[in-house]
Amino acid sequence: MNRKVKPWIVATFLLPGLLMYGYFFFIPAIQSFYYSLTEWNGFKAEKVFIGLDNFISLLHDKTFLQALGNTMLFLLLGGVLIFSIALLFTYLITRPGFRGRKAFSNFFYFPNMISQAALAVLWVFFFNPEFGLLNMVLEAIGLGEWCIPWLGSRMSGMVCIIAVSCISFVGFYLILLLSGCDKIPNTYQEAASIDGATDLVCFFKITLPLLRDVLVISISLWIINAIKYFELIWAMFKGKSTMLNTLGTYMFTMAFGVDVPVFKLGYGSAIAVVMFLMVALFVGGFRKIFDREDLQY
Repeated sequence: MNRKVKPWIVATFLLPGLLMYGYFFFIPAIQSFYYSLTEWNGFKAEKVFIGLDNFISLLHDKTFLQALGNTMLFLLLGGVLIFSIALLFTYLITRPGFRGRKAFSNFFYFPNMISQAALAVLWVFFFNPEFGLLNMVLEAIGLGEWCIPWLGSRMSGMVCIIAVSCISFVGFYLILLLSGCDKIPNTYQEAASIDGATDLVCFFKITLPLLRDVLVISISLWIINAIKYFELIWAMFKGKSTMLNTLGTYMFTMAFGVDVPVFKLGYGSAIAVVMFLMVALFVGGFRKIFDREDLQY
């Protein structure tokens, strides 16, 4: 027996969440747009309105442009690696007869359950040029000429950050893809197998197209996370290595400082607005291109 739910009952349950969302997220987000147009240190009540000067300064800020380049490199290269690995293991784990799916899924997801700060300490020791495990292994196998200060240059440092991020996040996206595979009926693969299709052909011709909706959501989440990525990089470098800044770490540095207080909250808010616009542009454009009508199966 179907009962019509009264609108005021739905509103009663939704109202507390909507109020908290508005107070803690929506209103501060709107305020940040205004702060980006001012010169403000966060302490004085007076905010000097300067229009678009903060955004014009960003165009001439070499550190910001470098952080923007690092963020784009992290977004593109990290995304390609993470989804390539996630799709590879999705194919291997969903093959007929594969055993231990839960164990493998938990193994790959395990880094997501560890604090980013704790992981940062681990990886800083791992890449240490003097007593780090990576250089010790290279020395032991006769590749001593490859021993370099891995976090000492922009290129090698970004490679290390991307590699660490792949290890940290591939399990999350693997879980999403496996969840998408669970809702695909087995009859499609069985019919294709009867017609002589191999497991690889079934994956690319059947499973992957039917995972389009999950892939669109997963890639959208990655774009958002990559543009605002902060925790692990800050815990590893604490903003002291400007050549490895991303937009998230540079925003924090400009707003609050590192060793010496900066408190340029207007300038930091301008960086935050740029990050928001990038998310809106990239996610909106990506979903516009690839998000079609829902698949029915």
